[in-house]
Amino acid sequence: MLPEMAQALLEPEAYPEAPGKIELVQTQMSFVFLTDDYVYKVKKPVNLGYLDYTTKEKRQFYCQREVELNRRLCPEVYLGVVSITRDRGAILVEGRGEVIEHAVKMRRLPQEAMMDVLLADNRVSPEMITSVAQKLVEF
Repeated sequence: MLPEMAQALLEPEAYPEAPGKIELVQTQMSFVFLTDDYVYKVKKPVNLGYLDYTTKEKRQFYCQREVELNRRLCPEVYLGVVSITRDRGAILVEGRGEVIEHAVKMRRLPQEAMMDVLLADNRVSPEMITSVAQKLVEF
């Protein structure tokens, strides 16, 4: 059973861009909502020993840190931290009302451009590997 907030974010009307469809991927630490153009990652209220997301303030802090750190390598992907709100019973991304949670907002990349797909289709060139390696060396 999903928490109320996660269940609400499966509905297109919860998003400012009104996506056509929403997919949910769950990890041990997050709910990841994939819309047509964006990805919203909401941290779960968990304490795994090596990380503690048990309060809304901690989850907001770690959302901000994730964006700060990952923008160094992918500034065009990590768009920022957005609020999830409750207004007259409706749970909305970037809405008005009481802030009940935060999410990392990312640009959704095409599935066919993901490394696992490229590798499976034997479409990774030596130039691509060199480019990735160079980016990491500069980092």
